[in-house]
Amino acid sequence: MKKIIFTILLISCCLNIYSQGRDNLWLLGNSPYPNQKMTIDFSTGTPVISNSNRSVKLWRNSANITDLNGNLLFYTNGAVVANAMDNVMPNGDSLSPSFYGLCGAWMYFGFPIPQASLILPNPGDSTKYYLIHSAMDILPTSVVTPLHLFYSEIDMKADSGRGDVISKNNILISDTLIDGNLTACKHANGTDWWLLMPEYNTGAFYIYLISANGIQYIDKQFIGQNLRCSGQTVFNPQGNKYAKFDSTNGLDVFDFNRVDGHLSNYKHVAFNDSSLGIGLAFSPDGSKLYTSSSLYIHQFDLYAPDLALSKTLVATWDSTYSPYETYFTLAQLAPDGKIYISTYFQTDILHVIDAPDNLGMACNVIQHGVQLPYINDGTVPNHPNYHLAPLITSTPVGLSENNIQSANLHLNPNPASKQVWVNYNFPNNKDGWLEIYDTMGKLLLKRRLYWSTTQLLVYLNEIKSNGVFVAKVYDDSGMFVSVEKLVVR
Repeated sequence: MKKIIFTILLISCCLNIYSQGRDNLWLLGNSPYPNQKMTIDFSTGTPVISNSNRSVKLWRNSANITDLNGNLLFYTNGAVVANAMDNVMPNGDSLSPSFYGLCGAWMYFGFPIPQASLILPNPGDSTKYYLIHSAMDILPTSVVTPLHLFYSEIDMKADSGRGDVISKNNILISDTLIDGNLTACKHANGTDWWLLMPEYNTGAFYIYLISANGIQYIDKQFIGQNLRCSGQTVFNPQGNKYAKFDSTNGLDVFDFNRVDGHLSNYKHVAFNDSSLGIGLAFSPDGSKLYTSSSLYIHQFDLYAPDLALSKTLVATWDSTYSPYETYFTLAQLAPDGKIYISTYFQTDILHVIDAPDNLGMACNVIQHGVQLPYINDGTVPNHPNYHLAPLITSTPVGLSENNIQSANLHLNPNPASKQVWVNYNFPNNKDGWLEIYDTMGKLLLKRRLYWSTTQLLVYLNEIKSNGVFVAKVYDDSGMFVSVEKLVVR
């Protein structure tokens, strides 16, 4: 029988309760008038646009986050951090010191760099958040690009629950970097984060792990081409693909390993047109990838044998002005499963890819599909996938995930200390295995299980610390599988 690798997505009771609204609010608008900003709320499943009295302007650099109920916590334009009351937080000004970062104009408008700010929950403290951010410097060759990547820390318990920037402009990387391109993916444990940052003109990626222990440097991986231009970088919703696009360097696609944070299986597609392009988004099912380059939107089929040959033109700019050219620029997959594309200049519309999982023209690009009440200038928020579940990859078995049934795993006592009874049921007369992992996906303990016994007393001396672990049982056919949280005290 042909063997395949299956993955088990742990339900929320196993490790944590997944976010239910972190990215439901989109803040847009860069009008100089306080009452001419906008919010798009996706919490009902249908986008609802309302005006906002925000005083802080948002340009192409925009990030915001809500609590688990969808209430705004704070947002940034790369220059300042503002709270839900639209006031700059204590210590929340003068972000990203740099040649341009200290310029008063940028502090007022916000930075024009896409994906130069990223907000990530602190895995070790539910009331704290990391803001990863960069600005712009000038090299001796007159190239404008950042020389540092910073992080700041926000404590939402401070200032009577409105939040305070308790640590600011900490240098994470001192090197010549690509401007913007900040994105992150949840670790295989579903709690920690992988942060990838491309270096300028080297084909290297800095890899950092953000966990309860803080921000840790892991590696500098050399893979792919030398990158020299800004653009967008995205992970697919499933977390196993990473892509970067700009019309100068073209499209780069990689496989991503959520366990060790590294890239592999590099594929490149050149773009031989004069259209300026930086927009990039995956479809919800991860099978399609879209690039937006001022005049064109292309679709790529990731299931096709040849990625480059799958390139399909699905939209050409229709020459609309509203009031300026409505060129295609930044793209973002929204909570409603559609992709929204902002415009290159100040306009009052967004473009929409209505059915992005569909192949070819069936994806239904709707140009100027969303009418905004005020002017927006290239802004869409930089949201990672806050909802990605943990995974554990098993040993190979001979079944697809659709055929997996519960092995009725029960742990007693739980919490446990020195030993635990593992109760299970393999009704197909197959023996199996018990595996216990830590939350980093590391296998700590493995025991043989026999179908006729249905229980096993397991001594936990191989688990050297207290905490939360994951117990998995499965029979030799892979038909009966169960996963449960194990607490060791």
